[in-house]
Amino acid sequence: MTFGHLLTTIEEYKLQDISLENLTTLLNDAFGDWLSSQGISHLMMLGDNTLCLNVRGELKQANPTKGIDFRSRFLVVSLDAVTEEPEAIAEALKSYTSEGDGAYVWVIPDGYMAALTPAEKEWEQHGGGYFSHESICISNTADIDTRCLLEVLYEDTTLENVSCEFDVPAHRSVHYRLDKLQDENGELLIAKDAPVSYKITSRDARIVVQGSRILTSGENSIFASFGTVMAWCPQ
Repeated sequence: MTFGHLLTTIEEYKLQDISLENLTTLLNDAFGDWLSSQGISHLMMLGDNTLCLNVRGELKQANPTKGIDFRSRFLVVSLDAVTEEPEAIAEALKSYTSEGDGAYVWVIPDGYMAALTPAEKEWEQHGGGYFSHESICISNTADIDTRCLLEVLYEDTTLENVSCEFDVPAHRSVHYRLDKLQDENGELLIAKDAPVSYKITSRDARIVVQGSRILTSGENSIFASFGTVMAWCPQ
């Protein structure tokens, strides 16, 4: 898929005498997923030969381009001017920051960390074994750093929900062992043997979140099960 395909399709639709409103709808239906991969959230036909592209990012520095008008979070394209060089649109998009892939809010509904047995606690203190815990992994593919809020939502109403914040740099990932997180008093942040849900909210950029769990059981913890699941996002 290229911007050349997009411009060709626009011309084909226009031959059918379709209204600008319907043309906008048809183009977003046909190219929406691909446009999203290019950092464009939506397009709109402003006139027979004028196209507006809403960009997921802010303008860094505009490089003057014939037929393209740069604005803070969108650009306006004169179709007549870019017909011969449609990829000029792709070059123009490089003038905008990327707000990343994924979503701003993620939820992992099923969380549970089993308490370690006395033997497991002793083995862990001496560096042996790999015992029950959960982890979250966050990827930030954006051009900007972001700060995330982790909220722990307990099923047991006698337990008070807890939270913590952490940073994820641009084009980086972070991985957290949830059983190692501590509060301001140095105590474990998340209770063991308590069903929970996790909500991760990113302040500045879209992120992708994955949750993982390992459970150990059996004599001398010889049995282990491992599960990994993508979190759910409402967008």
